Amino acid sequence: MKKFLLILIPVMMLFCSCNEKLVNMTSTDNGEYTSIIWDDKKYVPFCVVSKNDCGKKIGYVNGEKDNVISQYKDLSPDEWLANYLTMDGGAMLLKEVNVSDIPYGLQSEYNITE
Repeated sequence: MKKFLLILIPVMMLFCSCNEKLVNMTSTDNGEYTSIIWDDKKYVPFCVVSKNDCGKKIGYVNGEKDNVISQYKDLSPDEWLANYLTMDGGAMLLKEVNVSDIPYGLQSEYNITE
């Protein structure tokens, strides 16, 4: 019985961690760019980043399973999100509109004012 439990517990932990429920986020387009809305936060395009720097998947946009939103490096998802780009293999880094502290090495490719 002990051997069975020693095998069962790690298998159950693996199963539970792989089946996390991903959040369904929405998008809004103002004619100039598309923003991501998550709860009460609005994220706007900031710059293109490598998909290799994207971490844990957080959700999808508008229920589309191929429109993936993830965490970017070790930055807080309350301030930064990454949206996979399907055409060039990169990701769009998105900044929450109220964020003013920009991490070193990142520079906006967009002139967005809210």
